[in-house]
Amino acid sequence: MNIIEELKKLKAEFKKNKISFIKKLTTGLGIAVLGGLFGAWGGADGTSKAWRRVGLTVLYTLYALLVLRNPWALSVVCVFGPLTMGYGVPCLLSGDKGSTLGKFWYHIFHLYEVKTRQLYTNIATRSTVALVIILSVIVAPILKGTWANYFLYSCPILCVFAFVSWRNLKTFKFLDRDLSWSEFITWSVTTFSIIKIIG
Repeated sequence: MNIIEELKKLKAEFKKNKISFIKKLTTGLGIAVLGGLFGAWGGADGTSKAWRRVGLTVLYTLYALLVLRNPWALSVVCVFGPLTMGYGVPCLLSGDKGSTLGKFWYHIFHLYEVKTRQLYTNIATRSTVALVIILSVIVAPILKGTWANYFLYSCPILCVFAFVSWRNLKTFKFLDRDLSWSEFITWSVTTFSIIKIIG
């Protein structure tokens, strides 16, 4: 099954039963917002990163167990690994030393001028984290044979990490904390895509 067939299947499902399709979409968006809040809350000043690391791991694993109904769905707990990976990039101006992964990519792009080097390092570092997150939910297509779905919904995860996650977008208030729009968008899109990959 290829991606175009998967898109045709989604269109046919919508035409066949619009109410069921809208319920699924609304549920997916609700869970995505919850994932976005966990991710952004875990990155806010004065909060614990455990909100992101543990909260999202539990959310994804429970969803996989409920949908896949297979003990192998527990392997989704491996998403905890990439959620604990640092993706900071070395910055001479702020004195930030960056994460191990960020330093690796910063070294790879050493031939470029500083601004270009920062850009490429940000994209490569965040893309690496995204790829490991995508690999952590590979159990779904293995069990269900939905490889086109897996590749289709992996693209938004990779794109949002590569092009949105490292940007300093504005913040919004939530429960007296300033949450980053870039983190909220990143984790909402990632959560929605993971939900679609799982089922």
